[in-house]
This record gives sequence, C-alpha cells and structure tokens, in this order.
Amino acid sequence: MKKANESPARMVTRTIGQIENRRITKAERERLKRVAALPDDQIDTSDIPEVKDRAGWVRVHEHPEHPLHGVLSRLLSIRLPEPDIALAQRLAESKGLPYQTYIKSLLHEALERERVLAERQ
Repeated sequence: MKKANESPARMVTRTIGQIENRRITKAERERLKRVAALPDDQIDTSDIPEVKDRAGWVRVHEHPEHPLHGVLSRLLSIRLPEPDIALAQRLAESKGLPYQTYIKSLLHEALERERVLAERQ
C-alpha cells in the first residue's frame, strides 16, 4: 500500500532479457520477506471475486478416474491470437470452466486425435 509521503512511481521499460537477468536489490528482498511474513488475515483480497458455491468441485487431475491423473505437468508459455483467446474464454465460461483448463483440454483432445490418425497410417 502506498504511503502519503512516497513519491509517485516512475515508468521503466525493460526487455524480457533484462527482466530475466535482473537481480533483485537488497531493499526488494527485504520487502518480499516482510510481505511473506504477513498473516493471511492482513492480506488485502478485496479485488478477488468471492466464490459462493463450491459444491461438486473436484480437483480433476487428482480424481483417480481422470485420464491425466498422476501425469506430470510442465509450465509452458505460448502466444495465441487475441480472437482465439476471447473465443476460448466465452466457450469456457459457457461450460463453467476456467479458460486455460478449457484450452488445455482442447489441445489434449486434438493431440489424441492426431496420435490415433498417425497410428492408422
């Protein structure tokens, strides 16, 4: 939270390489330690929407009948066209799914179809 006597932050532009290779300062490290030490009840979560009903929620990959149960996952970053992301968000919302989960399931299904086709040849 910004204090009244702090000066406004200035905008700095950096490349991804500069960000990835940047070392955090001692002051930043100390601030991170202070934030990490905060009790949960002192963390401001007012900008996060409240989830009212969690009935029927299951962590899908933890469900023993899920085909990806026990499969290791790896973080991946890809660029997708904005219209595709917007469409995925709308379709995922209509199915009650998070859009990244929906995209992941579409990719999995498409890869399985391709694998089956490749095995037939």
